[in-house]
Amino acid sequence: MESTPLVAGNDQEEKSKLGNLLKANVVFLVFHLAVNIHEPLVTQYLYTRFSDELFGNRTVHATNQTSACYLNESDPGYILQEKVQERTSNFQTVLTAISSSILLISCMFLGSYSDFLGRRFLFIVPLIGEFLRYSTLTVVICWDLDLRYMYIGEVLEGISGGYHGVILASYAYTADNTPPKNSRTVGIAVIDFTSNLSSAISQLMTGYFIKDTGFLYPSLTTSSLMLLSVIIVVALLPETINTDRRSQYPSPVKAVKNVFGFYFSKDFGPKRSLFWLSTAAYFLIYFNKGGIYIVEYLFQLNQPFCWGPELIGYFNMALALSRQFLGIPVIKLFHLCTSDPVICIITSLIQAGAYVLEGLADTNFMLFAAALPNGIASPLLPAVRAIMSRMAPAEMQGSLFAGVGLMNILSAGLGVTAFNQMYDATVKIFRGFAFLVCAACHLLAIVIIVVFLCLSRRTIDINTSTNVVNNDSDQ
Repeated sequence: MESTPLVAGNDQEEKSKLGNLLKANVVFLVFHLAVNIHEPLVTQYLYTRFSDELFGNRTVHATNQTSACYLNESDPGYILQEKVQERTSNFQTVLTAISSSILLISCMFLGSYSDFLGRRFLFIVPLIGEFLRYSTLTVVICWDLDLRYMYIGEVLEGISGGYHGVILASYAYTADNTPPKNSRTVGIAVIDFTSNLSSAISQLMTGYFIKDTGFLYPSLTTSSLMLLSVIIVVALLPETINTDRRSQYPSPVKAVKNVFGFYFSKDFGPKRSLFWLSTAAYFLIYFNKGGIYIVEYLFQLNQPFCWGPELIGYFNMALALSRQFLGIPVIKLFHLCTSDPVICIITSLIQAGAYVLEGLADTNFMLFAAALPNGIASPLLPAVRAIMSRMAPAEMQGSLFAGVGLMNILSAGLGVTAFNQMYDATVKIFRGFAFLVCAACHLLAIVIIVVFLCLSRRTIDINTSTNVVNNDSDQ
């Protein structure tokens, strides 16, 4: 189990490298600004393209309007509207499948080799891939090309590690620069805080940006922001891996063993069961988070809500602000009296309630009300990641988060496919069914975490301390 951060300089081993973390969070902020503009942009652009294709001259679908709704099920327009949802959902499933199949390999090697080649390498390669992917979409929009050209961008993302590679880099870099106890949980939560901050800034702007200018200029903006994030890493971000490790990088076979050794190697003894349990819980949680977001957009675009870009932007901004202002305070509050596994149990239960509320929503107020429990539950994933990081040796944080990255890709890829197909099958019967499945997954995750907590007391001390005030060494 790790006891010190993986950074050079013995005099600073027990405190966070605040300067490094600040610079890294600038990179995260710019990166997530691009991501949070890009994701709703893609869904709304595809929805509009398929609407234009299926409706033709039957109705007006300008390039900046996605909110037209047909409520009468006998209306031919209603049938076409259902087909638009289905085609949008299916196309995004294909895009996810293309990138995810390649990402499983690239992220595994990127994370493992970053323990030797350095974290800057781990940032730069995926960011360049994301820049090329976003640029591909910009070209498709600019010249109204066949949507299948977007497959090229997905392949490039897969080879480079893309979004999941950058997230992997962010957690490994944070682990390098923080002590392993409560400060690491907060440090990992700050990554989500930065993501939510960028989301709050970008979401409302994105709605009006699309409405006022169409899709081209927002897409061009995301490409520019992604290029800017590459420049910031090259110019400002310090390396955290010691120089003497860069000539010791392992063979590909050894790199793979480093990633999966936490679960299979006898060196980890009884901790292997804890890694399996924490990974199973993480899989279920991220299966929901990474898989439901496309359904969420389709849910909002159609009846009974019929939202346009502005209302979608307001909703996403409300979610982001709730998570931003509640996430870290909730962690600090819970750390005064309990441990990370208990935080996971409480916040997973709250998140299940949020999904139930969203699935049963039939008014705008009910949808917006779900933002509050979502914010309270936001420490859930950071706490699980911190537990896993704390159990791994300092020199294997990159390999650990490579495994976490693989789990992100696998769970999100399966989640997108499962929830999109689930939505297609239940949209005429009960539109919110997919959200209730998310709630059930969170209840199952709670059971797994309870088992983890019971086993951990007999194998390894993973308690993050019951009183932050008395943790002088963690300040």
